[in-house]
Amino acid sequence: MENDVLSSLWETLLNGDQSIPKMSGCKKWLSQAVPHSLTEDTLLLDVMNDFTKEWIINNYKEPIEAFLKSQFNRPMTLEVEIRPDLANKEEDLFPDHGAAAPKAQEPIISKKGPRQDFSSNLSPKYVFENFVIGNSNRFAHAASKAVAEAPAKVYNPLFLYSDSGLGKTHLMNAIGNKIHQDHPEMKILYTSSETFTNELINSIQNNATEAFRNKYRNIDVLLIDDIQFLRKKESTQEEFFHTFETLYKAEKQIIISSDRKPSELDTLEERLKSRFTWGLIADIQPPDLETRIAILKNMALKDHISVPDSVTNLIASNISTNIRELEGAYTKVRAYSQFSNEPITEELAIEALKDLNLTPVSRTITIEAIQQYIASYYNITLNDLLSKKRTANITLPRQIGMYLARTLTDLSLPRIGESFGGRDHTTVLHACDKILSKSKEKTEFAKEIEKHIAHLKG
Repeated sequence: MENDVLSSLWETLLNGDQSIPKMSGCKKWLSQAVPHSLTEDTLLLDVMNDFTKEWIINNYKEPIEAFLKSQFNRPMTLEVEIRPDLANKEEDLFPDHGAAAPKAQEPIISKKGPRQDFSSNLSPKYVFENFVIGNSNRFAHAASKAVAEAPAKVYNPLFLYSDSGLGKTHLMNAIGNKIHQDHPEMKILYTSSETFTNELINSIQNNATEAFRNKYRNIDVLLIDDIQFLRKKESTQEEFFHTFETLYKAEKQIIISSDRKPSELDTLEERLKSRFTWGLIADIQPPDLETRIAILKNMALKDHISVPDSVTNLIASNISTNIRELEGAYTKVRAYSQFSNEPITEELAIEALKDLNLTPVSRTITIEAIQQYIASYYNITLNDLLSKKRTANITLPRQIGMYLARTLTDLSLPRIGESFGGRDHTTVLHACDKILSKSKEKTEFAKEIEKHIAHLKG
């Protein structure tokens, strides 16, 4: 009886109950889960990796629990557990995308066995272990790891996009290196759209198109960087289209990177842009201050040198958009220190990077300092400030603290909420809106907020 109820319930969920807000679009993700059990108060799902678990919990836990409550007329909880063996399921995880386009030739499917001598073009220095994770790249990193752990089983193709210098190349190489480590028999090829184009032109000129096609279609994993540079010339896009089709139909993994999302690739044919959306699209944003500092500390650790926190804060506070520029600044400071035989200090960093006109950081304001100050000023305990209590004498100081944290630090909204007793980002947004609104309505309150800011800035 329980199995019948569970099966019926699961079918309804997969079809997406439109009466429940936020349930549209859930099928793609829930189809990667397996219903494990249904008890008096809990629905338990099994998924194959952390990424899928996190996505379902973050995006569908609330609407699914609302759906369960509507079905059983009592509060129900959704729980998700990881079962890595699900990655070996035979069935397709995604629905068919319609009729197949005409193909240039039959798929060439590589057979498993001892790996032949094959140049992958992967850089061994880019691995997941030395990729610094932050809020700006967490989604792309998790998606990349999921693909690396189950190539062609989960998100195919995987499309990564961001501005230059934010980590796309690192993640693509990390995927390739991880797959090679776990599946040495697989043929992996990392290349750029420019190289693809040039090799195609050369093959046409030398009457060697068959060899070109064998190279790109007789592989297990294709990683192609900077797809935005794929030439508009019809023959180039035609060749790449058929390469994509051959690999996709043979269930080979495709990973693509670009400086913009598929819909904004104006020079590419619609049929290509459409196929880029078949799997998963993940963007990478510029790193926040915490991530930039972590990147600098990671480089110093790798080089076995001591860099004071004041120096990493100085560099990270002045270079905010590009990781390559951040790495370049660090390298210049390190070299300046070595050549001058002087220890790394703020003064040395400012001198070494004088062309950047660094602005000294007067004092780093931490969220802990804000919380201590607010608790003391409003005569409440720190435990009360971070608690779930909602009395007026605690709620307002807490909202002020959140507002000050957003104004005076580079922390993300989720991080601020987590620091204030595990609240979510919407609570932080509400608090900030409340303080701004009250400041506009009451001059005295606005002056009080200004006084707090001045005190914390020192």
